[in-house]
Amino acid sequence: MSRRTVGPIVLVIVAVVVNVLFVPRFGTRINIGYLLLQSVPLLLTAVGQTLVIITAGIDLSVGASVTLAGVIASLLMEPAHGGIVVALVACLAAGVAVGSVNALLIVRFHLPPFLSTLGMTFFLAGLNLYLRPVPGGFITESFQRVASARWGYVPPTVVATLLVLAAIAIYVDRSRFGLRLRAVGWDERSARLAGVASETVKVPAYVGAALLATVAGLFIASKTGSGDPLVGNSYQLASISAAVLGGVDLFGGRGTIWGAMAGAFVLAMIGNVLNLLGVVAYWQWILQGLILLAAVALYAVEFRKHGARKLGGLKWETSALQGSQPGR
Repeated sequence: MSRRTVGPIVLVIVAVVVNVLFVPRFGTRINIGYLLLQSVPLLLTAVGQTLVIITAGIDLSVGASVTLAGVIASLLMEPAHGGIVVALVACLAAGVAVGSVNALLIVRFHLPPFLSTLGMTFFLAGLNLYLRPVPGGFITESFQRVASARWGYVPPTVVATLLVLAAIAIYVDRSRFGLRLRAVGWDERSARLAGVASETVKVPAYVGAALLATVAGLFIASKTGSGDPLVGNSYQLASISAAVLGGVDLFGGRGTIWGAMAGAFVLAMIGNVLNLLGVVAYWQWILQGLILLAAVALYAVEFRKHGARKLGGLKWETSALQGSQPGR
């Protein structure tokens, strides 16, 4: 396991121990359950963002995708409009569509990921406000129980989320797809010369990011019982912050899902602690920005210490892509 993964995990452990010892009510069962529930949307969006960043891309539309899922669910879960099944299918289809369009603009039309996903963000923001101008709508009670369910003090939704994300992490670590994901992010030209088509990697990454954001939006809708045209805005940058804090290289090619999950937990924990301490909400954004800057600076120092890589300097041989993994 690389330092970029071990570091964030150690940070989570240290943060938990410190908070249990020094922050009142942090270690109570009720608060731990609340913290785990609060972390679910960020965990999902951070993992999706990580898949994209490893390919040397970025997805600024994840927050708008979170919102879109809640808006669609709040419109279609009314019995007269189709109910739960229709709403879920429509939400997942919308997620696939958003991710596919993002990938199409990047892979086929060669638009920069920043600009293409930023354009998608504005489009979805307008669509969300058109469909749901103010918070409201209908989320059926049976679907709301998904977020409120408990096994004692443990929310089963959190357990299911962690199992799914762990499966994704293991797959990316051990599969040929994960190797190709990093190869394309490290040097797309060399990867292409080794027989890796970038579209076979980028399309699943962007679709996966949109789908995970959709699931996050559905979870929020289940938790709040309504649709909100602005609810996903914070996840646009929070997902990037969690990924970077988890050791993902913004230039692509390096990083793990495990690290991103740890980074998401740290950010969720910071928000929880500041709420317990009664700190004004805007300080959470300030602190999150400082943490992001510190993480980027730390990895920049590491990058210079071990030597800057040359563009096109790494040659990906076909045999390596078939049987070994690059350093993470």
